[in-house]
Amino acid sequence: MIASTLINAKILIVDDQQANIDVLTGLLDAKGYTDYTTTTDSRKVINLFEEYKPNLLLLDLNMPHLTGFQVMMQLKVFIPANTYFPILVLTADITPESKQKALAAGASDFLTKPFDLIEVDLRIKNLLKVRYLHQQLENQNQVLEEKVKERTKELEKANIELIVAKEQAEGMNRLKNCFLSNMSHELRTPLISVLGFAELLQQELKDPEQLEFVKNIMEGGQRLNNTLSKILEISKLEAANSFLKLQPYNLADEIKVLVKSFLPMAQSKRLFLKTELNDTSLNVYIDSELFGKALYHLVSNGIKFTKEGGVLVTLNHERKQDHDWAVTKVIDTGIGISKENLNKIFDAFRQASEGNSRNYEGTGLGITIAKRIVELMQGYLQIESDIGKGSTFSIWLPAIPNKNQIHHQIEEKLASTIVKPPTIKEKGLPKILIVDDNSSNRLFMNHCLSSYVRIIEAEDGITGVTFASKEHFDLILMDINLGAGIDGVEAMHQIRKIPGYTRVPIITVTAYVMFGDKERFLSEGFDDYLAKPFSKNILVSLVEKCLAK
Repeated sequence: MIASTLINAKILIVDDQQANIDVLTGLLDAKGYTDYTTTTDSRKVINLFEEYKPNLLLLDLNMPHLTGFQVMMQLKVFIPANTYFPILVLTADITPESKQKALAAGASDFLTKPFDLIEVDLRIKNLLKVRYLHQQLENQNQVLEEKVKERTKELEKANIELIVAKEQAEGMNRLKNCFLSNMSHELRTPLISVLGFAELLQQELKDPEQLEFVKNIMEGGQRLNNTLSKILEISKLEAANSFLKLQPYNLADEIKVLVKSFLPMAQSKRLFLKTELNDTSLNVYIDSELFGKALYHLVSNGIKFTKEGGVLVTLNHERKQDHDWAVTKVIDTGIGISKENLNKIFDAFRQASEGNSRNYEGTGLGITIAKRIVELMQGYLQIESDIGKGSTFSIWLPAIPNKNQIHHQIEEKLASTIVKPPTIKEKGLPKILIVDDNSSNRLFMNHCLSSYVRIIEAEDGITGVTFASKEHFDLILMDINLGAGIDGVEAMHQIRKIPGYTRVPIITVTAYVMFGDKERFLSEGFDDYLAKPFSKNILVSLVEKCLAK
């Protein structure tokens, strides 16, 4: 099927030399092609294109009246968007500039005269095969579009039902928030009287039995107040993204202040509360208020379930899966948790001991709140525990690499990285460094540019800086979000410090395309900006412009 389709394909040949046309038509006849037309006048190409509707164009570049470049520019108007129309350039112009210009103008392939007829035949077959596959894909897309229309009608009905369900859910959520707001007011207001007057009685009464009664009133009121606060707190966390304020903090400094405020809680049970901060230079992005609440719930939980010993809070730097982490551990010497109960303690309103025989009071919300807070700050919470030995809750938060760590990582990369020297074929070509953590993006850019530049790829910022330190590049394409380690902005600043890179163009190639992003990156020091996704022509044009400066 495909072979017969290719043989019957329509081929248009445009060359101002009849001798060249005769050679090509002779080749087509020998290979069994039956449908082709020719012209030596490039001005007739547009009319022929509309009337003949070819599947492939064999095009010379240097012709009177209209050059091959001008012909390709005119054809862009008549070729529908997203339609693959192959153009094979056959020219006597062997300069790299002409090849680059032709490919940028829309040519699919490029051969120089005098050409090998076997190679011409193979190129024609390959281009026609790609054209055929594209047409098959378009046909399948049309079938899919019809199926999509049918499915859309079904989904519209389901969507209406979902909208109704969503409105009902939103209504219930508003009702819940209204209920919680009213409960907060209606419960806290009488609690002021209960706790306030109990405190006054505690100061006035002298009888020990009556003072014991007042003490019980105050403890009950405080317990009710704490329960209400936790319920409202976990409800508030559902919308935490609207008020979350992540800023860089020194975690050791934050922990010191917080633990000091928890000391009375431990002293009331005659337990120790200590810190062991092994890395005092760790910086993290946190919401300071929320982090304090998370640590409070974990420490108070440790104190609550500990009868002897106490609670230790530690801070360490960990390297895990190429990521730097600040790990805060809350270690208690309490009763511990059995393996079968470890998972359920993260669920709201759950404890290790439950039902009518549970041993400890409380809502079971503290650990749930701590877990949700840590996850909001792009971290995670782990637990290790043994019955009778105690529990360890570990808060893992992404660490911000400091300047010393960055330089150390660069030095390690420099010591271990070997940059392959260019081959004789590659010498003289412009050298480009592509820094992007996405392998598919690197592959696409490499495919677009590799025919006329030498490319080195780096999958992270540190490697990019390392390669720039070992070899001079004429242009750098830099992604912004590079995963672990330093981002593209920091990598650009580090490269600018390397001798010889003050005026080398560094283009940011990024998916950050919101209002103001382009201006922000250019103000940081990038020479140009390319938003993802982008086409091959846009990439090639931008690279050519920057290399020509």
